[in-house]
Amino acid sequence: MLKTIDASKLELKESIVNIRRVAKTVKGGRNMRFSVTVVVGDGEGHVGVGLGKAREIPEAVRKAIEDAKKKLILVPMVGTTIPHKNLGVFGAGRVLLMPGAEGTGVIAGSSVRTVLELAGVKDVRAKSIGSNNAGNMAYATIEGLKGLKTLAEVSRLRGKTKEEILGKSGMAERLEKVEKAEEPEAAEAVTAAEPAVAAEPVAAAEEPAVEEAVVEEPAAEEAVVEEPAAEEAVVEEAPAEEEPVIAEGSETASPIQNEETEEEAVTAEEE
Repeated sequence: MLKTIDASKLELKESIVNIRRVAKTVKGGRNMRFSVTVVVGDGEGHVGVGLGKAREIPEAVRKAIEDAKKKLILVPMVGTTIPHKNLGVFGAGRVLLMPGAEGTGVIAGSSVRTVLELAGVKDVRAKSIGSNNAGNMAYATIEGLKGLKTLAEVSRLRGKTKEEILGKSGMAERLEKVEKAEEPEAAEAVTAAEPAVAAEPVAAAEEPAVEEAVVEEPAAEEAVVEEPAAEEAVVEEAPAEEEPVIAEGSETASPIQNEETEEEAVTAEEE
């Protein structure tokens, strides 16, 4: 039994596949209504198809969306494609789903393409080999997606290892491809985390260099502090130069003293 998926926790997108006007003949005449087929999906593996009928198109679309949300399924995927080839049958509609290599894209048409895109399958090929009715093709695609199984699920159901299921021929290469496709997100997360870890030691190694530059600043301050010593030397030299001038002045007589000496000599001769 399939598990019920809570649509309220998903970010679903809606796409209208088909709108038809239908009539019901009764005693009083014909009752005209609209039938709408809608596909909903989140692009990450969840998809569903619903049908709604009402007298007005908006009401029919609302009913179809509610019906599709009740019928959501989870699509098993290997990387960006499906695990294996499968045939979906619904009424007269028959849709063959085939996995595609990376870069193939969605090779499908009509409502089959809408279902696959909203399911989140990026690389897949599909072929409609039955009815071309849009509703039947959409439901046939859903049936084909329901029948898909991953390698892990098959090995659990059959009680065998992955190597036994894949067989000996090219087993190692096939198993390696499957494992890489099943865990692409984990590998990307590890790769993204490595540069962040490597960047931390570099940042830690650069921090001491900054601290050393800051520590060297006091040496420059000490050199600046030593400058007053030179000024003191200049101040001390100035008085030393003045002293010899004062001493020389004491030994040499001034002109006024010479005149006084001459006058005294003249006065002495007159007497």
